[in-house]
Amino acid sequence: MSPSSASFIRPAHHANESGTLFRNPWPSAEKPTWAEMSTVRNPLSWYNSHELKKHKRAKEIEVVQLDWGVSSLKSRGLKKEKCVIGTWLGHAGAMVEIPLHGFPKNQEEKSLWVLFDPIFSTRAGPMQYIGPGRLKDSPCQVSDFLACDAVAISHNHYDHLDLSSIKAVSKKFPKCKYFVPLGNKSWFSSIGVPAELIFELDWWEDREFSLHDWGYHVKQENVEAKMRFTCVPAQHNTGRGTLDQGTTLWCGWIVEQLLSPKEKQPGDLTTDTKRIGAIYHAGDTGYRRSAKSEEICPAFKEIGQKFGPFDLSFLPLWRGGTLGFVSSIGLRLSHHDIPQTFHASPTDAIAIHQDVKSKNSIGVHFGTFIGSENESYEAVIEFDEAREKQGLLDLNDLNESENGRSGTLDIGGSIAIEIT
Repeated sequence: MSPSSASFIRPAHHANESGTLFRNPWPSAEKPTWAEMSTVRNPLSWYNSHELKKHKRAKEIEVVQLDWGVSSLKSRGLKKEKCVIGTWLGHAGAMVEIPLHGFPKNQEEKSLWVLFDPIFSTRAGPMQYIGPGRLKDSPCQVSDFLACDAVAISHNHYDHLDLSSIKAVSKKFPKCKYFVPLGNKSWFSSIGVPAELIFELDWWEDREFSLHDWGYHVKQENVEAKMRFTCVPAQHNTGRGTLDQGTTLWCGWIVEQLLSPKEKQPGDLTTDTKRIGAIYHAGDTGYRRSAKSEEICPAFKEIGQKFGPFDLSFLPLWRGGTLGFVSSIGLRLSHHDIPQTFHASPTDAIAIHQDVKSKNSIGVHFGTFIGSENESYEAVIEFDEAREKQGLLDLNDLNESENGRSGTLDIGGSIAIEIT
């Protein structure tokens, strides 16, 4: 429905009638109250690097050689056709291989490769000599990809929407589809991506695609398989300069595979569509105004109610690392003592895991564009402490758990998750 229609009701996250300016509509995104600010201490202190490294939960994040899940499948004793495989590419970048269903029994099944928020540049900025630089190298370049069928972008900050990375994907995979939040289609068109490959969505909007839409011209027998991409809320902001703040939307993404009866038989009263595999990438998001705020973002429980549970989720771990130069000189910036409206702490990430009903969650958005290894140690330690406190199993624990699993990977590392 057009915004000019008399019956149009402006969504709460639209800051104007034309849908060209956006805001976070929840109390959790407002400025901290005076009461909350009155308890804030000096957020700066000196790191004790030696003690951090000795911590029993400390883990150094390494850059490892990609194998796209081969070793994880082998160590877990799993069959590839029954698993989604998630690979962390550094920062918020991730690649997920999803086995496609609905092929005839005599035909080999294929996979769909979905790439989230890729950045392979040495700096996250408008030019290669401006912006935060990498502490950890990229594990690969686009030329190393086995395939790439879809790219999902959470927002237009330089560390999530990287020009050279998108150009490389478009060049090597000219049929790749792009899923972007409102206001970003023109950017992709301007760099040569065909308009028919760009899908610009608002919160809660989705698009469904058949196997034919992905180039698989096969005769499906009893069921029809579709992939659904859904744009969901996040608590963040946008802007690539001083004059475009909030003029494009931010979001998370859900990718699901749906199987539905191709033709309903006489007397068959079943109408349910079966879901096989569900992936959630939270993008970049906050959860509360500050560590001491009781107001939390309600969007995640709504996501969980509508779409959960998820087989695999990618959740951001913010440890105050935006100001990398602070940690590079040995100073620690405490995220507990500054407003964190637009970023989720490692403890918040566990809360998001619970809210969205995730079965397996990987911590991302840390350990790459940072000033020192200390930030990575802290993120891993806090994430693991919160995991244990809330009764989650470690990501590599194969035992059953109602609370799910969480953990981190090395950059370039993969994990295979069996789907039901």
